[in-house]
Amino acid sequence: MEKGIVIRTVNKSVYVLGDFAPGALLESASGAKLLVVSRKRELQQEYLEVLRLAELIEEEPRSIATSKALLVGGEPPEPGEAVKPYEWPSGRGIFSPEGEADLLSYSVSPHLSVIGSTGTGKTTLVKMILRQAAKRGYRVVVLDSHDEYEDVIKELGGTVSPPIIPLCQLSDQELLAATGLLRVSTSPIRMMRYLRYFTKAACKALEQLGDDDMQRKLQKFADAMLLLDIINPNVKSLDESNSIAAAFVKILNEQLGDVVFNALKAVVKREEDRMAAAMMYFTWLLDTARVVRKMDSLPRILSINLLETKQLFSVSDVMLATMSFVFRTLIEMKEPSVVVIEEAPKWMEDEASRRILDLFLAQARKFNVMAILVSQKPGDYIMNTRIVAGRVQNSSWARELASLAPQMPGEIARLLPQLHKGQFVYIDGEVTPIRVVL
Repeated sequence: MEKGIVIRTVNKSVYVLGDFAPGALLESASGAKLLVVSRKRELQQEYLEVLRLAELIEEEPRSIATSKALLVGGEPPEPGEAVKPYEWPSGRGIFSPEGEADLLSYSVSPHLSVIGSTGTGKTTLVKMILRQAAKRGYRVVVLDSHDEYEDVIKELGGTVSPPIIPLCQLSDQELLAATGLLRVSTSPIRMMRYLRYFTKAACKALEQLGDDDMQRKLQKFADAMLLLDIINPNVKSLDESNSIAAAFVKILNEQLGDVVFNALKAVVKREEDRMAAAMMYFTWLLDTARVVRKMDSLPRILSINLLETKQLFSVSDVMLATMSFVFRTLIEMKEPSVVVIEEAPKWMEDEASRRILDLFLAQARKFNVMAILVSQKPGDYIMNTRIVAGRVQNSSWARELASLAPQMPGEIARLLPQLHKGQFVYIDGEVTPIRVVL
């Protein structure tokens, strides 16, 4: 095993004689832990006296490898003190120099950003955190953009599901999101009113008619809504005996009352284009998502595969509504929970989803909900999270992450692109090396 010697210690910067790769963790004879951040082949003159006093050299050398390290544990080592590579624990888990790392605990922000290039071990790290969370009895929800978490969710006895829209439990914001109206630049409020009338009546109708073959029934309901101006709600047959559409119109009348129902008929006749647009948005929802009447509760362990939709045209709207519903439900439950959000920067780049995410991240802490934001690059959201950074090859991204570490940000920025798979640094003011051990 290669050994080295401490040449100089300045605050938390430790200079070591020895050729150690950036990212390596060293342990001194006194128990100090040193994270190597850079190395070079030139020996500075100021180190020579220390080496002579330690009787390690007699003549002035031409070139000797030296390493610069950050003190990450213990007391600063003295010049002349021997160091050697730290032996990480054997077994499976997430480890810091002090032992198994508990990334579920926090002192400031509950939220965690896991950032690194492809192949750094981000998904493996997050899966290990999920195992820890499930062992503690936390609720676990994964918004999976890459279909990567099915194995761990099933291992934990959980459920893997496509995006589900519980029609009769949606808030106004979620209904706007699910139908795409949240993105409409002109005011969607009037169309939203029609949709709310429609969904309330549809949910009542489904209670009476049953929610088997919901997609077909909802489509019939949408057709009935569009035909309100010419339908006599007292007839029992439109195109066939006891038709679903006729039943829906009758229920809509009962739910709204004659005055409101007749007013709605007049509005539909007067604003047929708006009404048609509202129903068009709703039929997009029916074409892209699995719609259910309601969900009694979220499964304790759940992965929502955001790629499993019927069409790609309105996927983002379905994803947005699903995400919003999940966030609201977790907050209302007030139970210890972990929610994983893959491709966080993409969500933040979208104005509609950013509003929902920002509100959730601000509120979640008060309700025992922790978000794990996973991405290949940082964004504005990292300022309010703890950071676990793996290899980041983009130099500007590396500098942005390193700026959150007060100790040697320049050296940390140079270190990040040199990390290997499974090597991470945990940044929460202080810098702590983290290893994923399989």
